[in-house]
Amino acid sequence: MKKTFAVFLTLLLLICIFSACTAQHRIEEEKASSNNTILHTEDKTATETPTEKSTQTLQKPTIQSTENSTVKTEKQTSKKAESNTVSKSDSEISRKNALFIGDSRTIGLMEYSGLSADFFANTGMSVYNIYDKKVSVPNAGKFLFNELLSKKKYNTIYLMLGINELGYDINKTVSEYKKLVSYIKKEQPEAVIFIQKNLHVTKVKSDSEKYINNGRLNTLNAKIAEIADGKTVFCLDANILFDDANGALDASKTSDHVHLYAKYYSEWGKWITKESKKILEEANS
Repeated sequence: MKKTFAVFLTLLLLICIFSACTAQHRIEEEKASSNNTILHTEDKTATETPTEKSTQTLQKPTIQSTENSTVKTEKQTSKKAESNTVSKSDSEISRKNALFIGDSRTIGLMEYSGLSADFFANTGMSVYNIYDKKVSVPNAGKFLFNELLSKKKYNTIYLMLGINELGYDINKTVSEYKKLVSYIKKEQPEAVIFIQKNLHVTKVKSDSEKYINNGRLNTLNAKIAEIADGKTVFCLDANILFDDANGALDASKTSDHVHLYAKYYSEWGKWITKESKKILEEANS
């Protein structure tokens, strides 16, 4: 009986010792696992840091690219502004303090060309009646010709008359033309004068008319061109813009064989601006 009890106590003691060892081993494993987890987390955090730096590095070229784009845009804007400035400078040569004198086709220039100038023009105006009637000058008032010239000084004066005079003797008309140019020079001594040759009419119109035809227009144009002295009086011929192969007004550019469609007056106005600049530069060189 005593022997059995001793064996029982021995087994119980061994079980307690085994349990204690197992528990200790389990605690050590948990500590080791915890340490591994901490180490793994720190390694992951360390790995993420270069990723953030990499992202910042990628963003910088983007910002730089935007800045370069902005600089490029500003340069383009600057170039565009310079281009506009040149264009404006070109146009001011013929537009600033300019006066256009003429008949119904000059009225077309006034209404559709976009030229910023004064216009002394009416339907039926000629070298014979230019002094007689008061004409409404947009943004200025209603004036006789001599009143307008005494009221304001012009840098450039454009003159195109002749188609309404074709029923008269051409030599007489040319004589009156010369008197008109002399009068303008007297009243506006500082102005440069551009005599514009009369635009042609269509072939159909020319072939059917006794007086208003391109033969008489060409004769008159040639004679008034001789008034130009190449110093203060010059001659412009816009027929090169609107003539067909026959040397007549292109029928596709007019509805009545005489007057241009509205859109072509803008082309004419731009050509006047460009050609005036060219002529003046050549004269001053």
